[in-house]
Amino acid sequence: MKNRYTLLLSLGLLLLALGFSACGTDAAPQDAPAEETAEVDESSKSSVKGAHLIEPAQVQQMYEEGQAFKVIEISKKGKYEAGHLPGAINFWRPDYEGEGYDYGGMRASPEEMAALLGSNGISPKDKLIIYDTKGSVDAIRFMWMLDMYGHADMAVMNGGKTAWEAAGYELTTEPTPTAEAVDYTFPDEPDYSRLAELDDMVAAMNDTNVILLDTREPEEYQGVPYINKGVCYPHKKGAFTNGRIPGSVHLNWSDAVDLDGDHRFKSLKDLKYNFEKAGITPDKKIIAYCQSGVRSAHTTYVLTELLGYPDVRNYDGSWIEWSFNHINGEKVPIIQDIDEAEHKRRMATLEAELAASQKAAE
Repeated sequence: MKNRYTLLLSLGLLLLALGFSACGTDAAPQDAPAEETAEVDESSKSSVKGAHLIEPAQVQQMYEEGQAFKVIEISKKGKYEAGHLPGAINFWRPDYEGEGYDYGGMRASPEEMAALLGSNGISPKDKLIIYDTKGSVDAIRFMWMLDMYGHADMAVMNGGKTAWEAAGYELTTEPTPTAEAVDYTFPDEPDYSRLAELDDMVAAMNDTNVILLDTREPEEYQGVPYINKGVCYPHKKGAFTNGRIPGSVHLNWSDAVDLDGDHRFKSLKDLKYNFEKAGITPDKKIIAYCQSGVRSAHTTYVLTELLGYPDVRNYDGSWIEWSFNHINGEKVPIIQDIDEAEHKRRMATLEAELAASQKAAE
């Protein structure tokens, strides 16, 4: 009887052990989906997508398939001549700068833009691929204007010429033949919903529902002198004084792109983190500005078309217009982190340091 009991107990323990082993076998597949999900999440961060954004590989495919489109490089002539996409037309900022202002940097009018496009053989029905040489900032400003005036079919190439070369695609130095001029007319009235003007900025300073976003370099925002490419500047060329618009917060436009790499946009996760960390959230109205509406157009695009913010505008006049009005008695206030005496002292110090470094290099 005792032996029978012992046998039954042993069998029970054996079955219990087998049961635990079976449970352990069943547990392994339960862990697998978590690993698969992690892989999917990681791969989903590989690229941003926007209504007016195209990847270099897609443009290359369009060339290979013989699709009908026109390419525009926004750059200085020397950079264009050193190598450009096949068939690209070259524009630079003075080509689409508006006339009739007491200061530079303002957008061209619809009529001026239509004349520029038409004289270069571009029609309202053309598909345009626009790119530049620095993080898409100039390409997006150009596209921002065309979008406001009503050109329907266009896209900016993510990363521009830097990303194109990084992908192994070829450039050409062959000049693009001058196209026959066409009559260009924008089909509809301009849509100014993404444009802010001087009066909007003045009103926004007293509106807690609006965030004024300065997208310039930190030195510009602080209003301090700085050195750029071996030259000392009291403030950026084109502005009338140094400083910033009262109440504005700062986030450099270039935080949105990989300027140390292929110049493409950062991941959606990184973009969202950078803006929200700076307090720039989608529940607020945003007005972005910079020196002349170029960098702020880039930020406006990122917030609206990549991150889906519902109410973002670009102050096209930006610091050039604001500083002009400030020194000409229009009573628009400015903020400067240092007073005039300290500004002069720092400027003199920078000039002395620069002179010493240049002498040492001789």
